[in-house]
Amino acid sequence: MVELCINSSYFRFRDKIYQQTFGTAMGSPLSPILADYVMEDLLESVTKKLNFSIRVLKKYVDDLFLILPRSEVQRTLDAFNEYNPHIQFTIEMEKDGKLPFLDTLTIRSDNQSVKTQWYSKPISSGRLLNYYSFHPMSMKMNVAANFIERVMRLTTDGSTEQQKQKIFHILRLNNYPSSLINRLINRIPINRIHNTAHQAAHPTVSPNANDEVNSDYAPLTQQQTSILPPTSVPPNSPPPRQNSTATASPPLPCSSTTTSAPNILINDIPAHHQATTTPVAEDHHQTNPVTYRSMPHIPMLTRTISNILKKDYNNVKIATRNIKTTKTLLKPVKDPIPPLDQNNVIYSIPCNDCNNVYIGMTTNHLKRRICGHRSDINKLVNLASDNTQAKTALTQHITTEQHTFNLDNTKIIDRTFRSTALPMLEMCHIQNTPNTVNYRTDVDGLNTTYAGILHTIKTNLSRRKPRSNNDSTTTYNLGFDQNEQST
Repeated sequence: MVELCINSSYFRFRDKIYQQTFGTAMGSPLSPILADYVMEDLLESVTKKLNFSIRVLKKYVDDLFLILPRSEVQRTLDAFNEYNPHIQFTIEMEKDGKLPFLDTLTIRSDNQSVKTQWYSKPISSGRLLNYYSFHPMSMKMNVAANFIERVMRLTTDGSTEQQKQKIFHILRLNNYPSSLINRLINRIPINRIHNTAHQAAHPTVSPNANDEVNSDYAPLTQQQTSILPPTSVPPNSPPPRQNSTATASPPLPCSSTTTSAPNILINDIPAHHQATTTPVAEDHHQTNPVTYRSMPHIPMLTRTISNILKKDYNNVKIATRNIKTTKTLLKPVKDPIPPLDQNNVIYSIPCNDCNNVYIGMTTNHLKRRICGHRSDINKLVNLASDNTQAKTALTQHITTEQHTFNLDNTKIIDRTFRSTALPMLEMCHIQNTPNTVNYRTDVDGLNTTYAGILHTIKTNLSRRKPRSNNDSTTTYNLGFDQNEQST
């Protein structure tokens, strides 16, 4: 099954179909799983070749954090690079007692304690969600607050004031008001910062008599590998497992400015996860499952609707999404899908003998639905009988008016990636199109609350000139669903 999935990666470019011959497809759900298996097999293979024990070996995706004797650095690198010619590592060693690992800078002090700082690469642009961007204010506040808390949590070397200046500078570059930045910084409890710093910065350890001296151990990172001094192990921690590997905990939420990174694991458990928790008693009462829905961000309107839903439907959680994305600004580089091969669409078929149109929906490819209409029409013609029952409003119009429809001129007027939204979308288009042959009962399920909104959309559309494109497809979206296909 895995081999079938890997060998079935095809893509289309400039009307030509290509097959991927090496590696796994980007964006495939199987790719990260296979990559993790490869990394595990690589680590197992390399550690068996080495004739010494790696003091610490931690893994986060393809980034490794190791402790090993300084004299064995080059040999270890060669062992990693011998695994596969297509997988080559680079290495970064400790410099002046400092070693960056993802977005954390580890610092080894003279007293053999390990402290950390938040780290960003010199080429980092410092770009966050801009304060003037078209997003809900709560989202901007959360981005700034999470960024501040992450920087302060990763800083355990006492340079809090210095990090605050960096935070202020980066947020000001993204147009956040100074008063808001200061308020968010002061909101972080000081005791939380000090507790985190105390747990991570103060542990020290004396080397065992059987260990080599500290200078013989080299902290370094391989492109995907870093190595920390052996003195980073807390005094009361259990001895490290021989050739053990462990996957680091997931990173905290952060913005696109920094590389998402795990917490630096000094022990097998991160410091801020070591607090004991009291198990929650089981609730034997039946509770309604929580339902999550997304709505486009429209200032004032979205928030009002969300507040109304919170009062009447406690089990519904609303998340906002931006309707102004870069996808609407950039020219698509992918080959467009031919109209007849598109699915989850709302379409219209014009009548040849009058100005009416038929509006329908389909979850299948449009060409299959058109074949179904053509089959129904042929049955009406071949079984010319008054008892023939019309399946759709289209065939009913043909039967009663003796008209014909131009199936070759079928147009897509809307599309959604969510098939559950199709019935609502179809009713909205039927309601907004005056010259349809559809039954009036087709819009019975449409709540009257949408009447005002649909009237506004209809008025705005009537003022625009119809736009045509190369594929003879006229599309306009009522804004009910523009989610990505993965949602």
